[in-house]
This record gives sequence, structure tokens and C-alpha cells, in this order.
Amino acid sequence: MPGPPDRQTDESKRNPLIPIGLAILTVLVIPPFIYSVGPEGPIKKDNVIFSTGQHRAHFSEKTQFQILGYDGFCVLEARDQLLVLESADAREDGTYLAQKMGARKTGFPGCPSKSKVLLHQHQITLKPDMWGGVEDMLSRLFSSE
Repeated sequence: MPGPPDRQTDESKRNPLIPIGLAILTVLVIPPFIYSVGPEGPIKKDNVIFSTGQHRAHFSEKTQFQILGYDGFCVLEARDQLLVLESADAREDGTYLAQKMGARKTGFPGCPSKSKVLLHQHQITLKPDMWGGVEDMLSRLFSSE
């Protein structure tokens, strides 16, 4: 006659779940961490770059968007995507000529899509601010609006 099941056998069946969960968590967390701390390299023509924060960016053609109410500049938001059209080495003034990418809706004074702007080195990066993106996603997910 079989006796009651051993408590030890039940526990041994559950134990593999913890190491498997930790392995999955490690696989998901380590690569973004390594990516975020790795070196960037030089910014070249045709690179996709990201705004490092909220910055004023001057249009390459000052009168380009005057009809929309812009006065020669617009405001880039953090993590806005841009395409480098001319690197700082190719320009006399040491700025980057970049075109805003994407269709993220931003109102005035945000930079319109496809606008060509002049940017300095401290305003851009080759890698997006990943942790800020995660924070934004979580705040939108748990917002009460």
C-alpha cells in the first residue's frame, strides 16, 4: 500500500523553476546593460542619432518653418531620432547637420518631422537613453489618465 507522498519529492519538483527564472531574467537584463555602458564611437554621416535631452535646435534654413510660427529654432525632446546629413568634421562651424526622423506628434515648439537642424556634440548621442525610455514606458503604463 503506497504511503503519503514525500514532502521532499514535491519540493524537488518546484526547485528547478527558480534557477530557470533567474536564467531568463539574466538573459533579458545583461545585454541592455552592456549596451548602455559600452563606448559610442565617432558620429558620422548617415548615422542615426538621438537627442540627449530637451534642447534648442536651430534650423539650417532660418525661414523654413516661419509660416508655422517658428522663429529659426525648435525644441528637440529627449530621445528624438535624427539622421546625420553632415558630420561636424565636414562643416566649418563644428556643428552637425541632422534631419529629424519619425512622426512622433509634437506640438509647437517641438521640431517638425523632416526638419533639418544644426546640433552640437553635447546635444546628441549614438545610443538612446534606454533607462529613460523604460521609465517613460512604465509611467505611461501606470498613469491614471
